[in-house]
Amino acid sequence: MKKIELKNIDLVSVFKLFGGMSFIMGFIIALFGSGFGGAQMQQQLQTIPFVGSLLNGFLGAIIIGLIIAVVCGLVAALHAVLYNIFAVIVGGVEIDVVEKD
Repeated sequence: MKKIELKNIDLVSVFKLFGGMSFIMGFIIALFGSGFGGAQMQQQLQTIPFVGSLLNGFLGAIIIGLIIAVVCGLVAALHAVLYNIFAVIVGGVEIDVVEKD
């Protein structure tokens, strides 16, 4: 058994992973869910000429999924930055790895 210390996390890979997962979940929720914000929010969005009609249906689900993906990807990347800073100061996470022949 070999002990490895994780000292640095690549920010781009964290952003891609969490952004991709968040896009899929946000798209599914926006497409099949009851919508974000309820009926009152949807009525207020309908009063805006272009935005109200854009956030309905399949295209709206894609737009909402992209917004959620960017926000969640940035938050996860921020967490990775904080991990990298603290890993330098106090040390990273240690894991045990079994090598197979």
